[in-house]
Amino acid sequence: MFRHATGGHSISSPQPIARAVVTGAAGFVGSHLVRALAEGGTAVVGIDNERSGDWGRVDVPCTRVDADIAAVDADGFRDLCRGADVVFHLAAEKYNSSKSTPQRVIDANITGTHRLYEGAARARVPKIVFTSSLYAYGGLGPDAMSEEDIPTPTTMYGVSKVAGEDMLRVAQRDHGIEWAVARLFFVYGPRQYADGGYKSVILTNFERIARGEAPVVFGDGEQALDYVFVDDVVHGLLGMARPGFTGIVNLGSGRAVSVNELTALMMDVAGSDVAPVTGPADWTAGTRRVGDVALAKRRLNWSAGTDMRSGLERVWKWMTEAPPA
Repeated sequence: MFRHATGGHSISSPQPIARAVVTGAAGFVGSHLVRALAEGGTAVVGIDNERSGDWGRVDVPCTRVDADIAAVDADGFRDLCRGADVVFHLAAEKYNSSKSTPQRVIDANITGTHRLYEGAARARVPKIVFTSSLYAYGGLGPDAMSEEDIPTPTTMYGVSKVAGEDMLRVAQRDHGIEWAVARLFFVYGPRQYADGGYKSVILTNFERIARGEAPVVFGDGEQALDYVFVDDVVHGLLGMARPGFTGIVNLGSGRAVSVNELTALMMDVAGSDVAPVTGPADWTAGTRRVGDVALAKRRLNWSAGTDMRSGLERVWKWMTEAPPA
């Protein structure tokens, strides 16, 4: 398998973040990140257009900016980023939504991202942390995806994520901004949702189980994914924000969980005895999408500390004790 260098330096000791900007702040991962930052004493400026997010999920102090990253120019981002120690760029458009088109992905994820980087540079922000994706790799297995693999994305979303990574390297070269890229795998946890887009198998089948219906397994159920709990991802992002850390790391569990294994565990957590039903095989048949997380362990001293059962128990509790926000 082809490899390429990812760059980077060792991280320094943690330093408090006085002020941070978070794009996609009202989204799933973004809302958890905002909470962690605010609880740590950081003043947070959150940017979101609520196309797939909801400000109701942000339950801590946060300066709310209702804005679409595709519609803000570089000077607008400069004004929003003034005084920030770090920008966490999580906002993105996925081409799997009834609201989305390939052009929309380009406008938000490429043009909007470029303007954000330019604005942050004009505001002299010292650090940008960008959330990329396993879709930057483009592979479907069986080998674990490594940061040294040459990206060969097969979707417009994956292409846009690689562009976001490359533009961040350019921002470092041209403006001296310290950069860090987290390639996220399949993040799950409380407050996960899909407004008009693709729902994760966890959310979909827990909803079915809660209604007393059978969970659905497509094909033979042996397609496998790397699930990582949202709190662990947030911990990794905060570690990457430390001064001195640059480079690309995978944030995943490093473990491939088949849909069959996942479904059995979900049923056990929910106390359901309704047997799963089989749906037609789809494009995921035979795939194994898992990340190599050795680099995150070595450079960040990070690993996903939440086991699958504990994470699913927390999702089930959130879904059944209160309606999703």
